[in-house]
Amino acid sequence: MKKCIENSYAYISIQGGILFFEYKDQVTIGLQQAIEVVATRIKLQNGIPYPILCDIRGIKNIDKDARRYLSTEGSLLSKAVALISDTPLSHIVSELYVKNNNPPVPTKVFNEMEEGLAYLKSFL
Repeated sequence: MKKCIENSYAYISIQGGILFFEYKDQVTIGLQQAIEVVATRIKLQNGIPYPILCDIRGIKNIDKDARRYLSTEGSLLSKAVALISDTPLSHIVSELYVKNNNPPVPTKVFNEMEEGLAYLKSFL
């Protein structure tokens, strides 16, 4: 059964035991937006932890407080996270995010959705 929800910043769905999180195009994420997207995701999860495929390609800008919040509180009810970025620059920035914010769950950056899904399947 597919469950889905959206807010002003992202589309979120659960399919096959994996939570798919896709930021909308050209969004700017500050601390308040980060809090809202995490709350929306947690509402959909209904207390159940999932591996998360997070498509960050739509993010135009994200501030330091939002990155810090997402790496800590944003890991709640996450088994593992695969971040999907599509340009060399966003890939490097994402790798730095993982290195500098040290999320409490396994987190890796991928260029392709298929690679991220393969990684997450070991957490089902």
